[in-house]
Amino acid sequence: MQHTLKPMAASVSLVALAACETTGAGSTAITETVQTSLGTVRGEIVTEGDVSAYIYKGIPYAAPPIGSLRWKAPQPPAAWAGTRDATEWPNRCPQGESSMGAGGPISEDCLYVNVVTTAETADAGQPVMVFFHGGGLTSGTGNSTTYNHPKLPSQGVVTVSVNSRLGPIGYLAHPELTAEGPGSGNFGTMDLTASLEWVKNNISAFGGDPDNVTIFGESGGGYKVISQMSTPAASDLFDKAIVQSGSALVSSDMARAEAGGKSLQASLGASNLAEMRAASWQDVIAATEGAEFRPSIVVDGSVIPAPVREQFETGTHNKVPLIVGANAGESMLQTSVPDMANVHATSGGDTWTYNFTHLPIGWKEEEGCVAFHGLELTYVFGAVPNGLESRTTQFLARGGGCSIGVPEHDEVDFKVADEASKIWASFAENGDPSVPGLVDWPQYSESNDVYLDIGDPMTVKSGIAASYTAPPERD
Repeated sequence: MQHTLKPMAASVSLVALAACETTGAGSTAITETVQTSLGTVRGEIVTEGDVSAYIYKGIPYAAPPIGSLRWKAPQPPAAWAGTRDATEWPNRCPQGESSMGAGGPISEDCLYVNVVTTAETADAGQPVMVFFHGGGLTSGTGNSTTYNHPKLPSQGVVTVSVNSRLGPIGYLAHPELTAEGPGSGNFGTMDLTASLEWVKNNISAFGGDPDNVTIFGESGGGYKVISQMSTPAASDLFDKAIVQSGSALVSSDMARAEAGGKSLQASLGASNLAEMRAASWQDVIAATEGAEFRPSIVVDGSVIPAPVREQFETGTHNKVPLIVGANAGESMLQTSVPDMANVHATSGGDTWTYNFTHLPIGWKEEEGCVAFHGLELTYVFGAVPNGLESRTTQFLARGGGCSIGVPEHDEVDFKVADEASKIWASFAENGDPSVPGLVDWPQYSESNDVYLDIGDPMTVKSGIAASYTAPPERD
């Protein structure tokens, strides 16, 4: 199933530019152009190990939500003349500074996607995997070498990473916003839907199939996946979903959300919505420190027509095949996995569950080190050893009882990364994560409480809830 793009190969659908440039470590990057519905973009080739892919950074999927467009539904982006450079990370959306690190400057002009593909022709029809980054709806970015690594695309999929509005810029509800129209509290949710609309209209130019789209996300990104499963506007924009270490099926009623918005207004010292819009994004973010504001999916009767749990329990959500799981060391998140699996399966949705237990050999030998929050991303994206070296992984390692510094890794890590990315790609391709010769992963149901233990070897076991309360077995 793996596809390796030869760095010097000309593509039928991707018009090669004359220039060829050499980057560090002896790798060669060949810039390539793609015609989207709004204009031409020029990306480059990224090579990691024995796999290469085209990457296109910072493609706009909506107009910059600045000035009068702050706290408005995303608007269509403007077309451009000439060729747009797509070789630099776009802006991150407004957020506080984090020790986890990220790529790109911060600006409200941040509604961009990054695309990675190994497809050689526009009619390749490869499955599409759209990734929503984590960060608890308050931080993070899709601008990551892990999320845009060529390994997962080399399994025959096109990946898209999304930047969307966060925190009070993306999830503010306020009585004046409610009076303006639908969407109060759900601007970030609407951004994600707009990114999926861009995929529907443009991904075929990158060799992707617009009618075979999987959305997946980790942590806060898993909650973003839930938001898209709960908004009717996204009902025909994706076909499968993966929630990795996500949230419970929770949402906020409008009264509580508006109270949080008014608390933010008071902390900002603004007398009305107009003054809030005139404030700098830095001041808006800073005002959260003194406010009772928590970003959430907000039940506004339109974007989110009913509480999330109610939608899932009644089967009125966007019911698509779903993988849901967490990592062995995530005690605070693990109760949501069997709950979501039960609710989705009971409503008639195809469901699979997993517990990620693998650790690199250097951490496996440490007392108290467990598969911590976010560790599976390195393996799902096939980003060994890059993902282990990232500041985000190093930051999260502290919480997992693991030492700081790149752990010793071996061929087993590359094996697990290859297998995990194959499984995710198989699910994206046909809605079944089983891979012949690797693993036969049965569906979860109330009467068949099975899950995949993602480690070495990949093993199907029973009792997903108990697996999170018992310490993982070490090989």
